[in-house]
Amino acid sequence: MTVQIRDLDLARDKPALLRFILGSNIYEAQFESDRRLDKACPEEFLPVLLDRAKTRRGHIFVAEEAGEPIGWAVCYVNEHDVYVRPEERPYGYVSELFVDEAARGRHVGRKLLNACEDYFRTLNVRTVLIGALSANTRAVNAYKAAGYADYDVNLRKVL
Repeated sequence: MTVQIRDLDLARDKPALLRFILGSNIYEAQFESDRRLDKACPEEFLPVLLDRAKTRRGHIFVAEEAGEPIGWAVCYVNEHDVYVRPEERPYGYVSELFVDEAARGRHVGRKLLNACEDYFRTLNVRTVLIGALSANTRAVNAYKAAGYADYDVNLRKVL
């Protein structure tokens, strides 16, 4: 089957998006104990993501196969602080990228990432950032294989 990347159709895709949010948290809970796994979480987080995409020159892509959504990516423009050169301040940020377990390993995530990058090119944004939990080596390695490199490191101490 062929995977297609298309724009979000909220009326049609909402149930899948809610499933993707929960699926992402379930997957990340292997690495991070702070992930919410309750059913209310996706309903609370989806409007936040939709607002970010709308207010920050963003876009939401859906990967589908045989007419069924199997993954998504949410991307929008952020801006570095004033200590960064003005022409380098705006950057693309891929805030969500999730692929159903059955479709992993088939480059669906790469296609979604490429769609985000192509979108940022249309905005003349020069750099793209994406985050991953440090223990999620599968995601980190996939992003590095797609040409991403370490940019900064966030360290945390739980009190």
